[in-house]
Amino acid sequence: MGTAAALLGVLVPLGFLAHAWSLNGALGFPLDDAWIHLNYARTLREHGTFAYFPGAPPSAGSTAPLFTLLEAVGFLVTSNEKLLAILLGLAAHAGFLVAFARWAEQRLGDARWTALAVGLVALDGRVALLAVSGMETSLFLALTALAIERRLAGRALASGLALGAALWVRPDAAILAAVFAIDALLGDAGAASAATGGGRDGKVRSLGAFALVALAYAGLNLALSGHPLPATFAAKTAYYATRPRSAFLTGDVAECFGSGAWVVFAPFALIACGLVVHGLVRRRRPTFRIEAGWAAALPLAYLIFLPYSHRFTRYLVPALPALAILGVAGLQAIVRARAVSMMLRRLVLVATLVAAVALHARLLAESADFYAFACRYHAERHEQAGRWLAAHTPPDAVVATHDVGAIAYYSRRRIVDAAGLVSPEVTPWIGKSFYPDSLTALFDRRGVTHVAAFEDWLPIGGVPPLVVFNTEPEVMRIYPWVPGRTQVLPVASAPPAAH
Repeated sequence: MGTAAALLGVLVPLGFLAHAWSLNGALGFPLDDAWIHLNYARTLREHGTFAYFPGAPPSAGSTAPLFTLLEAVGFLVTSNEKLLAILLGLAAHAGFLVAFARWAEQRLGDARWTALAVGLVALDGRVALLAVSGMETSLFLALTALAIERRLAGRALASGLALGAALWVRPDAAILAAVFAIDALLGDAGAASAATGGGRDGKVRSLGAFALVALAYAGLNLALSGHPLPATFAAKTAYYATRPRSAFLTGDVAECFGSGAWVVFAPFALIACGLVVHGLVRRRRPTFRIEAGWAAALPLAYLIFLPYSHRFTRYLVPALPALAILGVAGLQAIVRARAVSMMLRRLVLVATLVAAVALHARLLAESADFYAFACRYHAERHEQAGRWLAAHTPPDAVVATHDVGAIAYYSRRRIVDAAGLVSPEVTPWIGKSFYPDSLTALFDRRGVTHVAAFEDWLPIGGVPPLVVFNTEPEVMRIYPWVPGRTQVLPVASAPPAAH
């Protein structure tokens, strides 16, 4: 029943694709980041180097090197970048839902409760949206779900390898590794026997396998950029480190865990977490330690290091599967509580399910509409700017921009990145008063010939734009860069978001 719900869940992102196609007439991506992976993948496929464009030095501007490698392999089969990235996302989404169904079944037992947990995640509009976003999130969800499921099944080596692979998709996997390590220190939760590879020794082997894969990941980043983490980590922390933590809690966290049916199931999840804490205090080895740890540790880590969850709260979405199991387990505990009358238990169950369906349906509709809008937004700005540059500039043109994805992909021009993702020397200037002057000097040194920018993010002065692509808010313009005349102006608000 859980697997059937998982397979049905794959239809949801397909519906998003159909809805966006009917409105826009084409495939698209709702995030410029999707083309960042594709740029690295195409250069790797065509030139055999992990660089952002041909002739550029190797760099660690891709957060997800494993996803990028898969796209590079995919380019052996098709040159359609959108179809490639979307199919990879859908395949990862299907694998995630199947792995999550098996994880939920081990925890919840009954097939009906398992189907409920799977449905909560599969019918979340943000999870569906991200599956067809061209991004790595679905692959990360699949690998973390597999790591937890294999751990519960007592398959230590498979769990460690899956967790290590997840690190190659997002560095957030290190947080789950810490949760696993703490769980191992606390002792067995009774989920797996020593005969199947469970127990403390199995968990140590699991973390050992993860450590070996993690060393290879750190080695790749060191070779590419001189740091064990991708360049994206330094760039994004530079942008958002000063963002108020209160805004992260009341905005990002509240939005992620308080949207749709989650607002109904969050109280039940707290009940399950309370049972975990009570069990730990009483040293009874509670069942849902990993779920409670992951659901709490992921937002806590972002609160400390990077108080921003990006669009669609996509940095926090990987905690939703654990939250689903905790929420269903809490509801399960209420429904099975003998101290509560049968009538009241049924009333709670029916009211919860009715409210969950209504709230999730609204979230699905809103997410589908926003997916179509975001795809059109990037097509009208980023894609058009890249194609214009390809048609109206010489092959040796150098383009400076703050959104380096589609503009670089479709222009095939050398890029200077004002956000620091693929031009890491920019990162120390972010948020500083000398940021505009430093960029101006950098553009002169690098031989920049054109700038593609939103005025609110990277205002340009001294010359009129060559072309303007749209009239709605966040207008994309391309300017000529004339040394000594064109200049980057100060921004009244915070620097542009790192995409």
